[in-house]
Amino acid sequence: WFDYHAKVKDLPAYVAISSNTSGSTPKELFEDVVEELKKQYQEDRTRIKDAMKSEKVVLSSSWTFEEFKAAIVNEIIPPEVSEHNLKIVFDELLERAREKEEKEAKRLKRLGDEFFNMLCSLKDITGDSKWEDCLPLFEAREEFRSIGDEAFAKQIFEEYLTQLREKEKERDRKRKEEKAKKEKDRERDKRSKDRREKERRHDRSRGKERSEKDEGDDEPEFNEISVSNENKKSGKDKDRKHRKRHHDEEDDASLDKSVKDYSRSSHRHSSERKKSRQMEQHGDLSESDDESRQKKHKREHRNGSRRRSENEELEDGELEWCPIKRGLTR
Repeated sequence: WFDYHAKVKDLPAYVAISSNTSGSTPKELFEDVVEELKKQYQEDRTRIKDAMKSEKVVLSSSWTFEEFKAAIVNEIIPPEVSEHNLKIVFDELLERAREKEEKEAKRLKRLGDEFFNMLCSLKDITGDSKWEDCLPLFEAREEFRSIGDEAFAKQIFEEYLTQLREKEKERDRKRKEEKAKKEKDRERDKRSKDRREKERRHDRSRGKERSEKDEGDDEPEFNEISVSNENKKSGKDKDRKHRKRHHDEEDDASLDKSVKDYSRSSHRHSSERKKSRQMEQHGDLSESDDESRQKKHKREHRNGSRRRSENEELEDGELEWCPIKRGLTR
């Protein structure tokens, strides 16, 4: 009433009726008309539903008003339904159809998820399986029977097979990538090994060259050392020969001195013996003892000189023995 009053309050008809002192007021007249319209709408709604039942029309959420009108207009019992009431009935039925479809979609989704999980538990199903071959595996299961729509169940089955194929492709791709990675790693390891081997050969070659160079550098030094050793040995030999000659000269001089001393002593003792031949036997024996001691002293002196000369000739662990003759010659 308030909405309608705002539209008609300035109209002459509304002003004339409002000025009446008797009879119905404008608001009462409005309410009477609305009541008649509601009654007419209920009658039209009943006839529309009867027409839908007779034509077995099932309204879906995708229908338009023109499609709905064309489906039932010829089945509505006269009088003709107003366009306004027909549109109101259509909007009401369309909203209910949408709510029903949403509820059914939720129910089917829940049942479909349960059926899908059941398929995942069946190890006999692969990406190449067929619906007809796998149907005996689950047709007695509650998850399949509760769906009530084989087409919908088959759709879920095909989705599951698609998922299996995708997983198999993913596994194949990963295997190929892993194989390619291993091949790449082996190739890299081989290159690294070849490079290390090449470096080792190069190092060995350089080491060999350095060794040969060092040996070439050491050879003159070795020759110098050999020459030096030979010179030292020659010097030692010369020194040893010089010492030997020196000792021989000393021995000869000592021997000559001893011989001279002995000659003088013998001459003296011979003179004394000539002068004292007539001395007592005891004096002769004393002179004989002195002569024996003199000879013994000379022999010991000669032997000691020979031993010193022989010991000086020993060198580098070698012992050289030279026999000598008794007397004044070696």
